Amino acid sequence: MEIAIGLIIGVAAGAAQLALLLLFAERVTRGGRFAAIGFAQWILPFAALAAVALFYREALLWAGTGAAATLVLGAALKTIFKGRRS
Repeated sequence: MEIAIGLIIGVAAGAAQLALLLLFAERVTRGGRFAAIGFAQWILPFAALAAVALFYREALLWAGTGAAATLVLGAALKTIFKGRRS
């Protein structure tokens, strides 16, 4: 059960980090305020993994794997679908 909780937290953190990263990149390229978004995108994985480490220590590996996989796969899918629209 702890493994599933860690994986769910990791996937949610990875998806949130990807959304913040895409918003950060858009704000940087188009101009605008981006410091708070950049800080949030930087601190989010630490907060998620710290929460898992404190409450579900045995699921820490799964949380990290879920976050990394979601971030990589989400970025790859975003790139593939962006290329198809062009």
